[in-house]
Amino acid sequence: MGSQTTLYCALEEDLDDETGYYYDNCRRIDYMIPEANDDKTAKALWILKLSQLESKVDILINNAGVMACPEWQTEDGFEMQFGTNHLGHFLLTLHLVPLLKKSSAARIVNVSSGLHNFGEIHLNNINLRNGDYHPFFAYGQSKLANVLFSRELAKRLRHTYINTYSLHPGVINTDLSRHFGETDDKLKGKGFMRRNLFLTPFMGSQTTLYCALEEDLDDETGYYYDNCRRIDYMIPEANDDKTAKALWKLSEDFVKLEDHLRI
Repeated sequence: MGSQTTLYCALEEDLDDETGYYYDNCRRIDYMIPEANDDKTAKALWILKLSQLESKVDILINNAGVMACPEWQTEDGFEMQFGTNHLGHFLLTLHLVPLLKKSSAARIVNVSSGLHNFGEIHLNNINLRNGDYHPFFAYGQSKLANVLFSRELAKRLRHTYINTYSLHPGVINTDLSRHFGETDDKLKGKGFMRRNLFLTPFMGSQTTLYCALEEDLDDETGYYYDNCRRIDYMIPEANDDKTAKALWKLSEDFVKLEDHLRI
């Protein structure tokens, strides 16, 4: 009997869309003590534990993301796509820079998207409030932020042995586009396209692995890649160092970055 809740969490199909929750007697428990819902404490403990377990980090791949969701907010009140796709990576990376610096040759790989070409950094309304939110363009802004973050990070780490890269992985048959069906009825029958035109996850990981492992990139940093090739002709917004610096400062303020993590 004591195994039932464990098996419920491991096998129950009704939990496919749930993650990170706590369960008791085969039921999700939503009313937890405040300490159990403290994401900031969880993050600090995770970083501390990693520092105790690992003497260095050689490769960091920032791949977590959400795409074209409804107008949601993170727990801290940021627009969901900007908060998840950019701020989360920004904060995690700066927490791990001390361990990355201990490597003889470290790499930071930020998975962006070709849709950064449709993005614009709205410095005065980064959360796209007051009617400015559109799922597609919010995604483009967050992916452009990935490119600018990699570019500015490379400049700030130029005197270290850490290289940075951003990339377009391709259009991959994963659950990333699950929110399209909520906003566009025409895309609900997209099963055929997904199966026949989208990349498999294996194929879609190749440019990420190329940036993480290819020895020919040892002397390259801050660039953007697509289909395992460096792309030198970018939209002007992706090469805008002034906006990259302003985005960096804004991100520092948003995540309340501690002084010892600033670079």
